[in-house]
Amino acid sequence: MPNGVPVSRRGRTWNEAEDEQLVAGVVEGLDLDQLAERHGRTPAAIRVRVDLSVPQDGALVDDPLKWLRARLAHEPSYPWKSVAAARRHQDQLTRHSVSGSRDLPAEVLAGRTAEVLAEWEGITGHALRPERREVFLARQVVWDLAAAEEAGRRAAARRLWDKAGTLLLDDWLLECVCPGAAYVTSDWSLIDARDSDVVLVLRELVAAAVGELSEPRDRDILGQRLGLHDQSAHTLEATAEVIGVSRERVRQLQTRAIRRLVRNPAPASRKLREVLGQLSCVDRDGPGAEPPAAERLLDLSDVLLPSVIPRQAIPLLARLTGADKVRAENLAAEASTIRTLRYEEARRETVRQGRIERSTRRWAALAAEVDWFGDPRPAPPQAELETFREEENLARGRFGTWHCPKLDRAVSYESETELQLIQLLSFASQITYYQEQPLAISYVYEGRQRTYYPDLLAATADGGCILIEVKPVYEMAMAINTAKYRAAADFCRSRGWGLVATDGCRTRRLLEQREVDPRLDAALSLALATGQELSWPQIRAATGALPLGALDLSALILRREWEWRSRPFRLRASPLADPLEPRSASAVAAPERHRPAAGVGTGPQPVVLPSPEDIEAARSPAGGWSRKQLADWGVPWPPPKGWKERLIARWKAQ
Repeated sequence: MPNGVPVSRRGRTWNEAEDEQLVAGVVEGLDLDQLAERHGRTPAAIRVRVDLSVPQDGALVDDPLKWLRARLAHEPSYPWKSVAAARRHQDQLTRHSVSGSRDLPAEVLAGRTAEVLAEWEGITGHALRPERREVFLARQVVWDLAAAEEAGRRAAARRLWDKAGTLLLDDWLLECVCPGAAYVTSDWSLIDARDSDVVLVLRELVAAAVGELSEPRDRDILGQRLGLHDQSAHTLEATAEVIGVSRERVRQLQTRAIRRLVRNPAPASRKLREVLGQLSCVDRDGPGAEPPAAERLLDLSDVLLPSVIPRQAIPLLARLTGADKVRAENLAAEASTIRTLRYEEARRETVRQGRIERSTRRWAALAAEVDWFGDPRPAPPQAELETFREEENLARGRFGTWHCPKLDRAVSYESETELQLIQLLSFASQITYYQEQPLAISYVYEGRQRTYYPDLLAATADGGCILIEVKPVYEMAMAINTAKYRAAADFCRSRGWGLVATDGCRTRRLLEQREVDPRLDAALSLALATGQELSWPQIRAATGALPLGALDLSALILRREWEWRSRPFRLRASPLADPLEPRSASAVAAPERHRPAAGVGTGPQPVVLPSPEDIEAARSPAGGWSRKQLADWGVPWPPPKGWKERLIARWKAQ
């Protein structure tokens, strides 16, 4: 134990007291060997630590020990702590810095740290002493805050102070990266109820954590596999085809990316692991862990990663909570058993007469929200309906099935929300029959022709036909879902059908008629008037301390015809509308909201020539048309060459 310092500290992390002793030894005139003996470390480690106190512009000096001794002799107040913090921050930027700070030089960040200190003192009302200011400015989190956008940083600080009366630096940084995440609740009842505000913040937290990974390839792999950036989750084969490697290589890259995400010390990653650990109860047993961890992970996978199949999503979430690989796989297997038991329980529920009564009442309330278009016409005969669902996705376990007593067959579904609505249709006495994904509708999104498969078609007892789109209410305002809804509305208008977008209880009309604080409307309209695309932090910065709920934001998006994309959040004004001008009532073609008369659909209907859009919408997933569909249009089998052009010419001539 030379000079009273135990050599057992060799290889340990440096702390602030050791740095003070090291600088004192430099002032005393000790050389590298003497300093190494005093601190129980190697001369190379001492040299590296001393080198941190040399500014960036002088980092290549031959002898940093001699340079620092001369500088301290000439300027005893030399701020070596701040210089060392800047050098450490510069080294860490490429590994785990906050998003957007990787390209900022240390000199610029050093100038912004004083602004962070001034903002903290101004909001909290505290004035730090000079020695405390130096410690404050040397903290890593202050440098990360300096890299954040100024307006968003100030708005985040004000929200935190107004909410809790405190302004912790770590919470401040997290609020800049993902607004709302600093105080996101770990109340399981909100997850169980699919609370829209909590779900929105948690989904953005997942996207922010992936965005904090320093390697672009890691972010790209997880973005595709988890279904971020407005895309469905890719299979290993699809991801391999996109990036040009083998399926096994994609699996290896994904494993590496998950390992880095689990260890990433960045703010969003830390908060995601903390919240998932509290919500999942993976590390707890007993009464406090009810429902059990596997069941919680099953529900969390449906909330956070809706497009990822549970057997892939659950191990990832379990790893983020701190579970090892074996424990994660065991939880996934247990969740699979719970999922099976849930289906069995739902099947037993079908024999209960009380469910029929509840479903009848619920459908009566939901039917009042249906938009009807044109002259009402009946639904196609049940025998002519079929599912336009890709069988290979069903084989991969992407969807589930539930036995419907009304149809006496297994009905496929894609989410728990869709399953609940299918069960509602199965027991509501007003519904004669229904069909999942009954047809294909063409629509244009982002300049590309796409195909959309409505979730359900329901035939009512009074002779009506209703298309039903199942979506969580806070997702109905997304740009891609708005494009789908418009295409479905045009399709229903040509056939006299009804249309409703719902989550089983609430509908799209709820958003259209929702009253929103006009201050929120004005703030977001002004922010979008510049023509720029706004991220989630920029949205919260624009609204400041005003309360902003997911339903309020969705209502404004529908009302103003803004374009919203999520994961990560992006909002911009419609290119065809002025964001500062309200929509006129005459500019929007409102549907005819009326109920179909009783007895509609009795007797044969005249054959109507299809429009070009109808012909394209009738395509099967394979790209062709069924024999019966061609027969209904008067086209012989096999169809002659040029039949489609002749059919379109007849339609235009009528």
